[in-house]
Amino acid sequence: MTRNAELLEETALEMMGEIGLDALTLAAVAQRAGVSRATAYREFGDKNGMIGAVARAEVGAMIALGYREVDLFAPLPEVVHAAVRFALTHLRGHPVIRRVRDHEPRWLLDAAIAHGDSAGTLVETVSAFVTPIVGARPDATDLAVPPEQAAEIIVRIVLSHILVPRSGLSDDAIAATAVRAVLRG
Repeated sequence: MTRNAELLEETALEMMGEIGLDALTLAAVAQRAGVSRATAYREFGDKNGMIGAVARAEVGAMIALGYREVDLFAPLPEVVHAAVRFALTHLRGHPVIRRVRDHEPRWLLDAAIAHGDSAGTLVETVSAFVTPIVGARPDATDLAVPPEQAAEIIVRIVLSHILVPRSGLSDDAIAATAVRAVLRG
């Protein structure tokens, strides 16, 4: 990744939290970043390319932080519980997620729905990161479903509570539900 691409991604992320995605333009991001519009278009192609690049970077950053925050060597029920709690806390605190959820939810729904030959939905992308966490463990035999399905269930539970934040369930109850959904008795 070029230094310009990094700068543009950082600037776009900041602006997404401030003004959302509808009002965001490559030209405005380039101007604030101090680079030419041509550079922004060369790096990302268009607005959707820029949003996709920022989203991939943010998913990667969240997963990396999760690897540091969650004890991956704990028993599997504890890992699932802690990972769900981490994801809920992280995503609720993310300024872009909050902004988009509260003012432009169609962008989150759009990311969750497959479109033709699109590269993959948000659920598929995050599930691909989560699958090795639950599947490459000696106690993976405790899973009630295959690792890919366990990851998808976990991601869908978290996303549903992020998209619709009001719930009568505490974060511990949500995490416990995820544990029951993916592990045997």
